[in-house]
Amino acid sequence: MLGDLDFFVLYRWALATVCAIYAAVRSGQSLWRWLGYFSSSRHTAVLGRYAGILLLRLKIRRFTSDFCQIALLLLVLGCVVYWHRVLNE
Repeated sequence: MLGDLDFFVLYRWALATVCAIYAAVRSGQSLWRWLGYFSSSRHTAVLGRYAGILLLRLKIRRFTSDFCQIALLLLVLGCVVYWHRVLNE
């Protein structure tokens, strides 16, 4: 059973798990700090509301090509992972 264990696959999954957890924790900490900053005084609260309104007014049509490019790259990545698994069986 130990002979069937591939250490590279184990390392890859461990690294992906650690990186995903790290990214989620750091994003949460950053969001928490920004929320604390925007609620610290009346002037920064106005600035926070203004930033929120700007994000809501963001035009989706301007970024359609970027969204399509990201979707296409994700599709290619999915195909590469799928064919990697099929060829290794």
